[in-house]
Amino acid sequence: MFKKNTAKEQKTSFKELSFGQKVEYIFGYYKYYMLALVIVIVTVATFINAYRRNDYTAECNIIVVDGKMTGYDDRSDYITQNFATYLGIDNNKHRVVCDYNYSLIQKDLDQESYVSQTKIYTLASTHSVDGYMASTDYIDYFSTDEEPFLEDLREIPIAVNLSDTKIKKDTDFTMDEPCYGVVVSAENRENAIAFIRFAFDL
Repeated sequence: MFKKNTAKEQKTSFKELSFGQKVEYIFGYYKYYMLALVIVIVTVATFINAYRRNDYTAECNIIVVDGKMTGYDDRSDYITQNFATYLGIDNNKHRVVCDYNYSLIQKDLDQESYVSQTKIYTLASTHSVDGYMASTDYIDYFSTDEEPFLEDLREIPIAVNLSDTKIKKDTDFTMDEPCYGVVVSAENRENAIAFIRFAFDL
């Protein structure tokens, strides 16, 4: 009899709570379930957003070593925008991907050069890089006599110096004496070669 009265009192007391008190009571009771639901929603939203951002075809992947220009971090840089126009692509579903986040300059207690080197080797071995841009000091960094990194195009040198082109003259590109070559494992070889024509207005 005592237990029944207690249960009845609890029900009555909950009904008499104010709206804010009821919310506080429910949140306190279900907070772990609600937290789990929020985590699930955030995870799904993140996955969908990542999928949408990566739902495109890369028509030319260019790696830039130790050089940046305005817009490099949001795809509004001169190369990404203007080379896409040159190729006649929308740069949305079909894109020029120009990645400036690499450095081969070795610094004490800094692993960035090692990480960049490893990433470039990996991308090249998986046919995920088409063009390679670096200064004269690093343009042949990955090439050996036994295993060339850049393609010999015969009519066009293995790497071309872009210092006198619009890539350097018409931008605030920070790289001194930029050079460019087509990677031997390029999946988009023709577009990688087309970049040379674009740079020299050919």
